[in-house]
Amino acid sequence: MKNFLSYFKRENWMDPVGNSCRCDLKASEISNSAGKKRAFAAVKWLSPRRGLRRSLGRPRRWDLICNAVKILLLLGVTLLVSFPSHAGSIREVSRSIQQVQSIEPPFQFAIIGDSRDGEKVYSRLTQKILDRKPAFMMHLGDMIPKPGEKEWKVFFEISKPISVPFFPVVGNRDVGTTRLGDEIYRKQFLLPEGRTYYAFRAGGTLFVILDSEKGKGRIINEQWSWLEDVLSSSKEAFKFVFLHRPLFLPLDSLKTGRAMDKYPLERDNLHRLFLRSKVKGVFAGDDHRFDRREKDGILYLISGGGGAPLTALSDRGGYFHYVWISVLKDRIEGEVVDLEGSIQDKFVIE
Repeated sequence: MKNFLSYFKRENWMDPVGNSCRCDLKASEISNSAGKKRAFAAVKWLSPRRGLRRSLGRPRRWDLICNAVKILLLLGVTLLVSFPSHAGSIREVSRSIQQVQSIEPPFQFAIIGDSRDGEKVYSRLTQKILDRKPAFMMHLGDMIPKPGEKEWKVFFEISKPISVPFFPVVGNRDVGTTRLGDEIYRKQFLLPEGRTYYAFRAGGTLFVILDSEKGKGRIINEQWSWLEDVLSSSKEAFKFVFLHRPLFLPLDSLKTGRAMDKYPLERDNLHRLFLRSKVKGVFAGDDHRFDRREKDGILYLISGGGGAPLTALSDRGGYFHYVWISVLKDRIEGEVVDLEGSIQDKFVIE
């Protein structure tokens, strides 16, 4: 690859015509005067200073083809460098949506969240998930400690074993507090219409992924209008919502005042929209623990134990884990599995 790239740095690459057809013949190597004339004519024709002599040597069309091929090769190298496929298909969210549309119950999927700064734990949990052969995986955000190309490269490297469709939720650590972080994030994943919020359907279930970072703890403006349209037009019996910041927190949470509860009015409006739309479950991360509660018939679940430093005691959900969901025709079954493979909690949604 180094030799290939260095080829395009050579001076003769700047020759717009004769690069691939340069002639190194010397006059002493030609045995007759006629040959000398032809050799010198060829050198003159190929000289970058003199340009193309259409009346001598090869036709102009051949050189145009040569240079067109080289331009395509260079373009391919540029795209390869700009969009490295560190973890295969997990970057291709739009393609993953197409792959799961034909799924029918029963099927299983896994949820994990907040894996930043915990590569070893995340790798172990991911392997346990893959051993169970899920239809797809959901990540509830905070995949990296801070927004940057280097950090994303590390994440994609440790995520290489993931071969199933992968659906990311944007977290506060993934984008930071600047527009640049959001731009870097959208470069990492091929998202539907390039948006950080999207939806898909699989097996009679609607999956809605929200961006809780655009409004810093609120779903507002275009995203709110989009969410209303998606939920109101859905005929699915089961509707699930995934976002990073939780709507409702445990009393001992260190995230109090920094999640969706930072704006109680907007948070309550969102909850009422979920009620009207008959959303069955809302899954969030951000708080590095597990928590499950029910409010007005809606399951609110926090799964932030994917590797980031835990923020609660073990008996209060402070353990590394993933959530395993089984979608059946008439109900949803869930279990919370810790790092050792033990089931810590079970729940049913009907």
